[in-house]
Amino acid sequence: MIHALLEKAFRSLTCPTAAELRQALESLPIGLESIAPYIPEPTNLPYGRKVLLATEHVEIVLILLPPAEESAPHNHGESFGWEWILSGDLTNIIYSLAEDGHEVLPEKMVTVGAGEFCYVAPKEIHAIRNQGETPVVSLNAYTPPLNKCKKYEKTGNAII
Repeated sequence: MIHALLEKAFRSLTCPTAAELRQALESLPIGLESIAPYIPEPTNLPYGRKVLLATEHVEIVLILLPPAEESAPHNHGESFGWEWILSGDLTNIIYSLAEDGHEVLPEKMVTVGAGEFCYVAPKEIHAIRNQGETPVVSLNAYTPPLNKCKKYEKTGNAII
């Protein structure tokens, strides 16, 4: 059922704008209950990740970020997208690149709650963190599909 809904909302999108991508996400008549059977458990990462739909122009990814977990700082290459939080409170940490071009420094944090959306810009370096006690589940839509993502090292002990 979820795959048919995703196909209907995203299959026809070609080079969507940020607004079109968000509108397609918002059009989905789903909630945590309907997506629950597809939620991926973490394996080799601190979070679970499952691609639910991939077209030439759009990639839809379901994420599970358990309490007290955080991703490595990374970017999504040329892709941009929206993270739709279905459960929990996601902290999105934005980084700037250090002078060495490899390490990153935290710049700001934004917490996004259930039912809210978080935009991730092209080449933006960020990490996702779950500081709460409830697992974060998010449905993410990216365009173009994720390619050439890059991980970064944190500089020193900078914590925000």
